[in-house]
Amino acid sequence: MPNKTLIIVESPAKSQTISKYLGDGYEVLSSMGHVRDLPQAVLGIDVKNGFKPNYFILPDKKKIIESLKKNARSSSRVFIASDPDREGEAIAFHLQELLKEVNPKIFRILFHEITKTAILEAIGHPGTIDMDKVESQQMRRLLDRLAGYKISPILQRKIGGPLSAGRVQSIALKLIVEREKEIKAFIPEEYWTIDAILEGSVPPRFPAKLEKAGTKAVKIGNKSECDAILTDLHDSPYRLEKVKSREKKRKAPPPLITSSLQQEAFRKFKYPVKRTMQVAQELYEGISLGSEETTGLITYMRTDSYRISPQAGQEARSFIENTYGSRFVPEKPNAFRTKGKSQDAHECIRPTSPFHPPADLKSFLNPYQMKIYQLVWDRFLASQMADTEILETQLHIRNGQYLFTAKGEVVQFEGFQAVLKPEAHDSPLPRLQEGETLQLHELDDKQNFTKPPARYSEASLVKVLEEKGIGRPSTYAKIIDTLGKRDYVFQEEKKFVPTDLGIHVVDYLEENFTDIMNYDFTANLEKQLDLVSEGKLAWQEGIAAFYVNLEQDLERVKDGKKIPLQVGKPCPECGADLIKKYSRKTHSWFIGCAKYPDCQYTERIVESGQDPDINKPLDRPCPTCGKPLIKRFSRKTRRTFIGCSGYPNCTYIENLTEELGNCPQCQKPLLKRFSPKMRRAFIGCSGYPDCKYIEKK
Repeated sequence: MPNKTLIIVESPAKSQTISKYLGDGYEVLSSMGHVRDLPQAVLGIDVKNGFKPNYFILPDKKKIIESLKKNARSSSRVFIASDPDREGEAIAFHLQELLKEVNPKIFRILFHEITKTAILEAIGHPGTIDMDKVESQQMRRLLDRLAGYKISPILQRKIGGPLSAGRVQSIALKLIVEREKEIKAFIPEEYWTIDAILEGSVPPRFPAKLEKAGTKAVKIGNKSECDAILTDLHDSPYRLEKVKSREKKRKAPPPLITSSLQQEAFRKFKYPVKRTMQVAQELYEGISLGSEETTGLITYMRTDSYRISPQAGQEARSFIENTYGSRFVPEKPNAFRTKGKSQDAHECIRPTSPFHPPADLKSFLNPYQMKIYQLVWDRFLASQMADTEILETQLHIRNGQYLFTAKGEVVQFEGFQAVLKPEAHDSPLPRLQEGETLQLHELDDKQNFTKPPARYSEASLVKVLEEKGIGRPSTYAKIIDTLGKRDYVFQEEKKFVPTDLGIHVVDYLEENFTDIMNYDFTANLEKQLDLVSEGKLAWQEGIAAFYVNLEQDLERVKDGKKIPLQVGKPCPECGADLIKKYSRKTHSWFIGCAKYPDCQYTERIVESGQDPDINKPLDRPCPTCGKPLIKRFSRKTRRTFIGCSGYPNCTYIENLTEELGNCPQCQKPLLKRFSPKMRRAFIGCSGYPDCKYIEKK
């Protein structure tokens, strides 16, 4: 009679870590993620039969399933330990469906951190699969499939190219396009500011800002208005009218969740969302700490809950008291409220033990892991510390009818800032007496212009999607990646810029698929998914309401004409309109004449950061045949070169290198290059790959 227990996890790294915690009676294997899904070639949903999905085993998982069946057959029981979220619950369900014929004794175990204590606790309390969560994940998967497989072919027929639409992807693109339209429509307005550099009876000097003229806020629209005020300010003395001091507290921030981890990693380190999640996964699955066991260093990184287990909270309080003192421990543990619905069975993202401070792990972590772990550890520890106490001082300074203000602060008790150091704060002001006259050292007037709203970065896009209740932070990395792959956006200085194609797609979807492009409609679908996971809504009901509207939209556009992507300039050979087209041969976009095949003029699309003079004749002839030389771009090498306009009859070429100084590491020439993967230009060493020095353009 077999007495072995089979434990199935999602990744090999996780299985290796867990195996080290268990004895010979357990075998830990990996499913390598999802094992079943909808088919790629067809919709895979029976819309006339209650939206029944047609799942099949993924081709690359057939051998894995056979191996799992073989081991399940020879085991006394099977524990499925996929990730503790809806996606993981769905994986557990599909594994159970495939394995129950060889071993019906299948149980679900859950853990939120990969430590020996958590694993043994989970094994000691096996449960069953939560079908409400499974159905919520299934509803999400079917919604995404219906939106993608029904709308994407319409885009491909009407606009052309390998375009796609998505329930959340299209909304994210809409946000980027709307912001770009706001920027283009923005008209800057001039305004001026005046600061006075003053000194009182005790040093140091300090700046004060002009706030009011009489009882109204100062608005200075041009230089002549500014000069008139400057003249007035020289005519009267500066008198300290009022000193206001008050004590205030800054509350400890909440620990990190998925979205705030992504935002903080981008803000501090400029890490893309995808990289942040990859590094967090490594820290979760386990790191070898020398002589100690391989252990997970952080809890599960896909969560939208701020909840902290009582044990973790008590450990943090103990560490804080021993390290910083009892005053740094609040009387009651800090608790934080999650906005809206969250999967509260999860905890926040925290270190599995506060007794593993980052400084002690420096030799075991690579630089990426160290930075992410430091973020998680600092925020968790700070979240459980006492408030920071500050004495804030404000000075009101009178000059005739004008009022200046100056603000400063003194930290009286560090509290959580002992761990989470502030990046900037107001400098302390000198201790001055009300009524004293201040000496003017300088009046600093500046011309300013109002600025348009900033383009979205990965962090700010994640933030606004979360605020609108659209999608889940765990899916944002894939969405952002897809927008770039579809040529809908590119990044400029780490900010998203929509391409003309992306703008056309949004305009078309806005006109013809109003529901899927409506923020409230999409956010409401997320609420329905939450209701399904709580057992309060049938998943078929949620899909049916979505599909009725989708079918109406599809019926309305099925006979519409193809939409040419106008470039906005005439063909140089025949004068007809130039349009943007997609080549299935080269798998890329190009510009061609609308009168094709009568006119076969084409030109390459210049990507962001590349030379706009591509394909323009130079003012010198080919030394081989005498025809004009032309600057060209090789898609194979992704480099610009000079070639003969008589190609292919004349194959003369010469390399084109733009030297930009010497490499600071190896002294070889620096060259301008372009990364097709990141869709941006950069400067790199000509000695690559021996020298990998790069700098941003």
